[in-house]
Amino acid sequence: MDIQDMRIFARVAAVQNLSAVGIELGLTPGTISKRIQSLEDELSARLFDRTTRSIRITEEGAAFLAHVERILSEIEAARASVDDKVSRPKGKLKIAAPACLGRRYVAPALCDFVRAFPEIDVQVDLHDRQVNLQEDGYDVAIRTGALSDSSLIAKRLAPDRHVVAASSAYLARAGRPLMPQDLVHHQCLVLGETRQWSFSKDGVESTARVNGALRSNNGELLCRAAVDGLGLIRASELEVLCELRSGKLVQVLTDYEVATNAALWALYPSAKHLLPRMRALLDFLAEWFRDAKSGTTIPAVSTLAVVAESANVVPRAKVQLGAG
Repeated sequence: MDIQDMRIFARVAAVQNLSAVGIELGLTPGTISKRIQSLEDELSARLFDRTTRSIRITEEGAAFLAHVERILSEIEAARASVDDKVSRPKGKLKIAAPACLGRRYVAPALCDFVRAFPEIDVQVDLHDRQVNLQEDGYDVAIRTGALSDSSLIAKRLAPDRHVVAASSAYLARAGRPLMPQDLVHHQCLVLGETRQWSFSKDGVESTARVNGALRSNNGELLCRAAVDGLGLIRASELEVLCELRSGKLVQVLTDYEVATNAALWALYPSAKHLLPRMRALLDFLAEWFRDAKSGTTIPAVSTLAVVAESANVVPRAKVQLGAG
């Protein structure tokens, strides 16, 4: 049984689109169809129900898929055991990351990563929707916040501490809040439906219900509004690190911890964890973001400001940056 046929079968089962799998693997839809047909002939079983508009895996196909995924995983692990001993990490990695975080941090991080591992080709897509790693063909997704239950492996890259901040102009006009209860008298920039801001101090928790004239599902937009003096923002420290360092934003309520269990995560399928290129990426990002929080990776705000202006300013052709 041909290994490539099994790979094609697994991708068709995940994507359910012959043309999409053909583009991914560099084959025509007709070739994909013939390879599936060849596999079905060998097994004497129909793996997919196909019409001109859709393709759906059969019961027999689903049973076969479970074995195929395990076989392909074992093959990858076997190759990794050799690669790890005789060569540097190499191959391709496809990464998804949130847009704002991607422009500010993932782009420079991956430029450093490619310089350190020149035999690894990297593609990173920036968008705020949550991707399905298997169906969308990603090796790893970088996410922030609290994670929902998932079959994916999650590697914690860095704590995602949240802060409350505003521009000096806003604070001069509206005053500086000294405790969470003061927020009810302020214009607060609300992300999504998060109108309850929770805090803790000396083990005592408190909550403030906030309101403001501007609400958005985009943190980058709210950061810009805060810099423009429109109100207080509660945000990931990573998302406003440039503005805090440059003085465009000033942190308030520094005696309080913003209550959150959020962190920066790298999510990946369990079948990929043994690959040297994946291990190299995860270890590199964990070290890079740790240094970023301490200020050693990002020595100047101006460097990140340039990256934030254009997601396509990447000094190596091997890093492909896309935005969705």
